[in-house]
Amino acid sequence: MRQNLHYLLCLIVGIGFWLPTAEAQLVNYEETWQEFLKNPKTSAISKLTEPSKEQVANYLKYCLMYANSYFCADDLTQSEKMMREVAAISTEAHAKIPGFTDKYEDLKTKIAAYKACGKIWVRFLDGESIDIAELEKNEVKDAKTVCEKGTLCKYFYMTAMHYYCQGDLKKSRGHFENRVQKLVDKTSFEPKDVTGMDERVKMMKKLWAGIDKLDPAWEKLIETDKSPGFDTELPLIECYSIPNMKEYILKATADLCGVGDEMLKKIKALQKTNTHPIPSDVADKIEWLEKAVAENNDGLATLNKAWKKFLPESKPSGIDYGHEFVCDRAAEVKAYIMDGYADPCGGGKAALDKIEAIKKEHNPSLDTETMTKLKQLKARVNKEAENLAKLNEAWEDFVPDDKIKGKINFVFEYCDKEAQVKAYVMDGTINFCEKGKSRLEDIAKLRDSDSPELADAVLKKIDNLQAKQDESDQDLTDLNSAWELYTSTDKTMEWQEGFPQKDTGTVRDNIRLVKFYCDKIAQTKSWVIKGHLDPCEKGDAYLAKINKLKKEANLKYDKELACQVSRLKSKVYQCKYWALVLKAWKITYEECERFGPASSKIMYEDLNSEEQPCETTVEYKQLGKIGIQYTITTFLCQKINLAKMGDPEYYKKIATWVDNEVLSKYCEANMRCKEDFYIYLEGHTDGNRFSGRRYDNSLDIPEGTPYTHFVGKSSGAVDTLKKETRNITTDLKSNMELGIARAWTVKQQLDFMKVPITVGAYEHPSSEKGGEFRRIEIELNITNLMLDFYEKTLKELVEESGIGNRPKLGC
Repeated sequence: MRQNLHYLLCLIVGIGFWLPTAEAQLVNYEETWQEFLKNPKTSAISKLTEPSKEQVANYLKYCLMYANSYFCADDLTQSEKMMREVAAISTEAHAKIPGFTDKYEDLKTKIAAYKACGKIWVRFLDGESIDIAELEKNEVKDAKTVCEKGTLCKYFYMTAMHYYCQGDLKKSRGHFENRVQKLVDKTSFEPKDVTGMDERVKMMKKLWAGIDKLDPAWEKLIETDKSPGFDTELPLIECYSIPNMKEYILKATADLCGVGDEMLKKIKALQKTNTHPIPSDVADKIEWLEKAVAENNDGLATLNKAWKKFLPESKPSGIDYGHEFVCDRAAEVKAYIMDGYADPCGGGKAALDKIEAIKKEHNPSLDTETMTKLKQLKARVNKEAENLAKLNEAWEDFVPDDKIKGKINFVFEYCDKEAQVKAYVMDGTINFCEKGKSRLEDIAKLRDSDSPELADAVLKKIDNLQAKQDESDQDLTDLNSAWELYTSTDKTMEWQEGFPQKDTGTVRDNIRLVKFYCDKIAQTKSWVIKGHLDPCEKGDAYLAKINKLKKEANLKYDKELACQVSRLKSKVYQCKYWALVLKAWKITYEECERFGPASSKIMYEDLNSEEQPCETTVEYKQLGKIGIQYTITTFLCQKINLAKMGDPEYYKKIATWVDNEVLSKYCEANMRCKEDFYIYLEGHTDGNRFSGRRYDNSLDIPEGTPYTHFVGKSSGAVDTLKKETRNITTDLKSNMELGIARAWTVKQQLDFMKVPITVGAYEHPSSEKGGEFRRIEIELNITNLMLDFYEKTLKELVEESGIGNRPKLGC
């Protein structure tokens, strides 16, 4: 019993402590809930202890209030978590709490609007234009009532942009300044926390600050037609660019010369994308700017074109140009300079006065060309008497011999037109090649326009100049005829052998050339023709003149002239080269004359030993330019059996001598000298009658072997026949066959040399008998023996001469 009482006492005491705390917590929830119901924008609530879920009403209130609090703080994750807790409890429980269901549905709607607005903002950042109708849709419009500041800022910024793009600047500015700017400036909202918001808010602030300056500046321009200038750069919002057009107009009108063209280009670019009607005052200013820029640009272009044409000779260009250039006062000076030159006597003074006024008012910077022409005009207008004195002094010097001392130091424009004609005559005569024809044209024009009275001396000088020009024209005509004749006659393109031929009269007798031509190409053509007519004697000298003139005058040849110059180079080269060829041949000939007899003597001594019963002679002669022929004659002074004629040692001596004493002296490693080396063997029989002969061993002369048959006459004449042998074996039937047999026997001994061998038979007449007519002649024909010697000699001569390689024809 006592224990139960003790428990009850503790319970009562515990309840006493708990009741005030629970009662206070219930009061706190209720006060917060009532405040939450009264103020739909309540976002901050005092910290509440989370009740257990068994306390359904308090738990629902707790979740909804915190869902709202998280939502207002842009913590959608936590907000939706709380909303899911609410949704998990039955709607019957919701309905038991006064005001709960409305509050819950309202928050759901705002969360949906938050999400919809966020999606539209992403599209907006991507450059998409957002219409107000889309912002007023049911699923989006509640975004403007949410407590979350980022969504509010997005919604009202897009609204402000919509009205700006519509051209409703008042509404646009109202939404921005009353909504967006207040959120930024007067709340804890940080635009940096929203993607793309910070830079857009700064841009819009800059825009409205700029428009505050733009409007009064524009009004002043419209009222006074003078721009006060505009140093602010408005942000460009392409959907409505009228303010930017005004900005560019203000800047252009304030500094038309400096930025007018640039600003007009910017306006033109905006007009291409503009979708709004351009206000009449703006359109009028754009039209004015277009005209002003065009007048300035076109007028300057025309003036500059006229000036460029005027500069070389200070003559009127024939182009109409203006005189007022607000953007380039130096151009105005140029215009009046040209006016002064056009009529120096009548309008020169007035033009100089205009120029002085421009310089005094605007002080333009004048370039060197303009200053030079201005000085000349002043001199022309102010120094007529002084100029005339210089001209007349030069004229007196010129009249006797068409020359003056020193260079021309007089001007070419005079009020006295006879004086001007004198100046033209002297310039055209002294500088005939450059100015002769043009000065005759100037004189003709001046006489047509002014009809000056000219003294006889002046007329005579004009006639002399005209005659000189006529002669020059005729010279050129004759040269062209000569050129046509020459190029159609001389078609030779290469010279392999000999000197190029000198013209014998085909061209020379039918052309007329002079020493000098004004035209450098004509001068070159004349030298080309003269060089071709006698290339070896005069070609090199004319070629030197041609090359010098081309370099000095920087000439460019057409294809035909380049071809003919190349042909002349080739001819001149051939002349020099062929002279070296002749020299090389001469040296080769002299070498042969030295070497031939010496080598023959060596062979003679080797072949005439004591064992040799009959004498052998060795003779030499040149073959062409580079060959040598050795004739080794073996005399048959006694009867010798044909078999004994074939002493191998005898013929080995010949082969060894050829290798050691002839070929090795002049042949290079490639042994080209041995090419076309051949041996001719000729068997001679004397005039004794031949009765036939037989041999034990066969001679083995095949049937059809070709040979040359020489038949001597007592008169000294020789018949030459080309024949073929029968099959000769052991018997001979005639002197002819005996001669063939002798040659054939030697051939068999020389076959080891492996060179072509031909044979012949020579029958001496009956009047020629004895050992001297019985012989065998061995002809060693080394046709290319001196080829390497000759080519080496020629190469050395070419290198020493410095003529270089043969030039290409270039045709």
